[in-house]
Parts: sequence; structure tokens; C-alpha cells
Amino acid sequence: MVFVIDYGGGNTFNFHKVLTHLSVPFKASADPADLAGAPIALLMGVGHFGGAMEELARRGFDTAIKSYVAGGGRLFGVCVGMQMLFEGSEEAPGVAGLGLLPGTLRKLTAQPDAPVPHVGFDEVRFDKPSQMTDGLADGTAVYFTHSFAMIDTPPNCWTAKCVHGGASFVAALDNGRVGGVQVHPEKSQSNGIAMLRNVLAPYMSPAS
Repeated sequence: MVFVIDYGGGNTFNFHKVLTHLSVPFKASADPADLAGAPIALLMGVGHFGGAMEELARRGFDTAIKSYVAGGGRLFGVCVGMQMLFEGSEEAPGVAGLGLLPGTLRKLTAQPDAPVPHVGFDEVRFDKPSQMTDGLADGTAVYFTHSFAMIDTPPNCWTAKCVHGGASFVAALDNGRVGGVQVHPEKSQSNGIAMLRNVLAPYMSPAS
């Protein structure tokens, strides 16, 4: 059973449709107490880093998530959900992230051939083959819409990278316990759906 963290700040409706399409058994809840014991939890996010973190904290999910991961839970963030795994973001100075991974997100630098926000399909390059990229070729195109990104590679993490305006940023990462994607899987057509299926495959029932 996949746990979907419903804190009022993620694109949960579209993700519910994707999970149903994949025949993934899931439970969405706004109660942090329901997180305990889940084999994997999804943290989605759209919009502003600061607003998402403040809403997460207001509902008590910030401390619940930290306890969940410390206790062996598997957490996977999507878009701003991945950004919240880090210590902070230039988008919201003074607002602390979850701090599960070191680093601060930086604003992408606009160039004539690389506007910011970075919106649309772009290619990603993989450190090496991984479970997340099973069946996907290096250079796979996925959909982005963001202005801030993690530029520095977190230690002990597998990553996929994207180059925008000559600068490389982390498009996906995983350290075995905490992972995430800056991309929008639900907007990336078959490639994004495949990435999400690969992540969730170990937690799906045999009939799924």
C-alpha cells in the first residue's frame, strides 16, 4: 500500500488518477498519524517552496515525515515535493526544508536560449542504470516546470541530470531511503509513468 501525503499543497487529484491507472493500491490521508507503518510515502508539491513547507508544518507532517524516515520508511518526493527534501531554497529564504538531504536549491539562470521558468520537455542523463530508469534510455525526455533546482549533487545519491542554459541540475535522485524527481511524471507521458511505475513496483501487489 502506497501512502499519499495529503497536506493540501500537492497535485493529488492527477496523481490519484495516475496511481489508479497503474493499479497501485494507495491511501491518501491528511492525518500524519496514518503515515506510521507505510512501506513508502509519496510527497507531491506544486507552487511555492515556502508555502508548501509552511502548510506541511501546519498540519504536523514535517515532524511526522522526519520520524518516519528515521524509522526506516521510504519517502519519494515529486517536483516541489523533491525540493522539500533539502535544507532550504532561495525561493523562500529563512524557511527550512525537511533537511533529509543536504543543500539549498538555487534559482536557475536565464539565458537567451534557456528561459526561466524552465517549462517543457527536456532530456535527462543518468549516472548509471537504476531501478528508476529500468526500460528507459539515457537521454529520455521528460516534462519540467520550475525556476529553482538543486545544482549540487547530494552525497551518496544516484542522480539523473538535466542541462538548462549550460548549467546542470538534479532532475532525479535516490539514496535508497529518500528519493525524488524534479520532473512531473504525470505530464511526461509514457516516460514519466514508467519512472513512477519503476519506483512503486516493489510496493505493488503481484496482480498489479
